Amino acid sequence: MPYRSLSAVLALTLAGTGCAAQARSDSPNLKIGYFQGAVAGPEAVVAADPGLASRVKAKIELRPIDSGVAGMAQLRAGAFPVVSGVGNPPFVGAFTSGTDVEVVFAESLDESGLVVSNAVRSNADLGKVGVLVGSTLDFQLRGWLKSQGLAGRVQIASFASEAAEAAAWKAHKIDAVYISQAFLLELKKHGGRVLTTAADIAKLGYAAVNLLAVSRPYAAKNRDVVQRLVCQISKAQTLAHGDQAAKYVRPAARFLGVRPDDAVEATKGYPYIPPAEETGWLKGADGTASSGRLAANFQRTGEFLVTQGRAKTAPSVAQAAAHIDLSFWDKAQAGGCA
Repeated sequence: MPYRSLSAVLALTLAGTGCAAQARSDSPNLKIGYFQGAVAGPEAVVAADPGLASRVKAKIELRPIDSGVAGMAQLRAGAFPVVSGVGNPPFVGAFTSGTDVEVVFAESLDESGLVVSNAVRSNADLGKVGVLVGSTLDFQLRGWLKSQGLAGRVQIASFASEAAEAAAWKAHKIDAVYISQAFLLELKKHGGRVLTTAADIAKLGYAAVNLLAVSRPYAAKNRDVVQRLVCQISKAQTLAHGDQAAKYVRPAARFLGVRPDDAVEATKGYPYIPPAEETGWLKGADGTASSGRLAANFQRTGEFLVTQGRAKTAPSVAQAAAHIDLSFWDKAQAGGCA
C-alpha cells in the first residue's frame, strides 16, 4: 500500500523512468500498477533484480497507485495492463462493472491490523474507525464489526489513501484505523496498539487476498509475457523469504519509498501464498476454478459490495470463476518456467 515521503517521491521518479533490467532494446514494454510501502511486493523484487527482470523479456515499468480501486480504473482506461497486489473487493468490483480483467496468480494474504491508541481498551471504546474505501481492508473491517456486534454502532470513516487515514489517526481525528502492514510499523512507533489482525479476521470468513490481475485482452495477445511474469513473480516471493532475502529485498526498496532496512524487516514473514498452496486458491480438487477458494471468496466479496452499494448484484461462483485464469499457473507447474 502507498507510503508518501521524500523517498517516495524519488521512487516515483525512478518508477516513472521504468526498469528494463537487461531487457533487449526490442523487448515489449510492460507497465505494472503497484503499491508503494514497507513490504516489497514481488513486482518490485522482479523489477529491481536484473536476473529476474531479464527472464520476463519485457521492459518493466512500475507505475505507483494509491488504491486497488484506482488501479483497476487505470487498468480499464489503458494506463497499464497489469496490477500487482490488488485486493479482492477492487477486483470483484471491477469485473462486475464490466472491466475485462482476470486473475492469473494469487500473491498474498493481507497482513493488516486494527490500530488503536491506549485510550481504546476494548471493542466497546471504539467510536470512529478509518479505512481505505472500497478496499480489501474495508471488506475485512466491516466483516469484523459485524462479527463483534458493532455494525451500525461504530462509525466508519472512508479515506482515499492509507496515508490520509494514518494522518487522521495521528491527529486524533479518529479512534482507530484498519490499515496495512506498510503503515502498522510506523503507527506503532507513534504509540499505536493492534487490537485485531487480518489473520484473526480471516478465520471469521473474511479473507483478504492480494492478486496479480491482468487485462484479459492483453493476456490473450501476450501470453508469453504474462507466462514469464507469473513465473518470476512466484520465484520472487520465494526468494524474498529465502536465506538471501535481503539480497533481493534491499534493491527493491528504491521502488517502495522506504529505507532498505525497513523493507527487509517488513517483508520478513509477510504472508505470501506459498507455491504449495497456490493451486488450492486458483482451483479445487476437480481441477476447475469454480471449486477453488478464490471463486468462493469473490462471491462473498460481491455480496459485501452489494451491501455497500458498490455493485448491483453479487456474481455467482461460476461468474467469478470466469475471471480466474488457471492456465498460466498450470503451465508453470508443468515446467513452463524455463
